[in-house]
Amino acid sequence: MFLRHFYLIVSGLISACCYSQENEIPRPSSFVLSGGFEYGNILRTNEPLKGYKNTNYTGYSVQILKQTAGNKHWEKQYNYPQYGIGFFAFDFLDNKEMGSPFGIYGVYNAKLGQWGKLKWYHHVDFGIAFNSNPFDEDHGYYNTSLGSGTNMFISLGTGMYYELGRHFDIGLNLKFNHLSNGSLKFPNKGLNTFAPQISLVYYPERAVPRTNDSISFNTKKYNTLEVSAFGGRKNIFYRGGQREELKKLYEGFNYSVYGVEAFYMHQYSSKSAYGLGVGITHDEQYNHTMYVADSTLYQQKRFSHDKLLFSVIPSYRLIIGKLNVNVGAGYYLFKKERKYDSPAFFQKIGLQYQITDRLFASFGINAYDLHIADYLEWRIGYTFSRRERR
Repeated sequence: MFLRHFYLIVSGLISACCYSQENEIPRPSSFVLSGGFEYGNILRTNEPLKGYKNTNYTGYSVQILKQTAGNKHWEKQYNYPQYGIGFFAFDFLDNKEMGSPFGIYGVYNAKLGQWGKLKWYHHVDFGIAFNSNPFDEDHGYYNTSLGSGTNMFISLGTGMYYELGRHFDIGLNLKFNHLSNGSLKFPNKGLNTFAPQISLVYYPERAVPRTNDSISFNTKKYNTLEVSAFGGRKNIFYRGGQREELKKLYEGFNYSVYGVEAFYMHQYSSKSAYGLGVGITHDEQYNHTMYVADSTLYQQKRFSHDKLLFSVIPSYRLIIGKLNVNVGAGYYLFKKERKYDSPAFFQKIGLQYQITDRLFASFGINAYDLHIADYLEWRIGYTFSRRERR
């Protein structure tokens, strides 16, 4: 059923493009329509997946993009990238019990180089996926890759494109896709796929890069002081003895995480900034402990009074217009670690959008061991100081 709806969306978009061409709209169009097909493999990253005889899958995607032409400073800086919205659908072929994920995502395509009609792009996609079958023993689904039907979708890829004519490009990409829920629901080992993809790109009219030197661009650099509040939620299961027996009966406990952070960022180029942050975090999981008694799982307070976690976070920022990509590696000072605790050293990556010059919002992931998601992080913040560098 979901594939039928997906095909209807694609057909509608193609029809709209054809209709526009037939009516010969005189003004140039900066919009691009792209469709892709991929055939690859699910990576066997956990025990249940290793028992699957066939891990092939197919994927379908359609994207509506804007081709930048250098009208804004960041567009020229990043070599006239494409950005927009995409729709996808996966078919796991012989493994229908895993569900049929489909969803929507944001797209960022950047050109790395061009040689005549041959172009090299890389892309980053980030969105949300629906209709996966989560771990559920009652319904005979034992794969521990996903614990929820709704998950984050992340895709990274690179590929070569060739201009077939005035309106079309054909491309061949290599893609890595990742589905997970960011520890909102146990289990969450993540589902990863790798595949080649063939794509066809339609340009109603190719945008011509703007190279007028009379255009004035903002080349100012700033030092900023930012303060933000964040919150998140995670689902944690017991990690001690008898864990394998208990996880068949229990879904774990839900814990909230919230706090405040302050960052001082130094912009050293038009694209990049670095800085240092400090934070105070209240993590309910850290303040509780789980134990087993009479084959039953319980939780109890770990400390007589809740303890806060204090952190220092060196960070790097990639600046793309009003969108910032923040990457940090932090450490919880004075954290008392138990045997099964997450480590004091943690990592963060997030997308931050400047709503105004002062107000911003962000969404990201807090992780540990460089690959295990601890929780999804939502935040809103305010820039208290924004001083131009002289």
